[in-house]
Amino acid sequence: MEANPKIFFTPNTASLILEAFGKSQNSDGYLIDSSTEELILTPENEEIHISKFGGLKKGSEIFLKNDLSTIINLVEGKY
Repeated sequence: MEANPKIFFTPNTASLILEAFGKSQNSDGYLIDSSTEELILTPENEEIHISKFGGLKKGSEIFLKNDLSTIINLVEGKY
């Protein structure tokens, strides 16, 4: 049987995940690119607050929110 590892993180460890991808949060708590300080946007061009960070799409740098519409779009293959 093939392993399907999953990584789960809490808001406290989200910063570690972001750092691995060269991202961080600004003083208002929104995700930014660490080198350019540009805001990280969802595929719908929405800013992502650290409290709403849901993860990244597997094999990409598509940042996702932790809301129902994001999950639906992901399942439907829109990302």
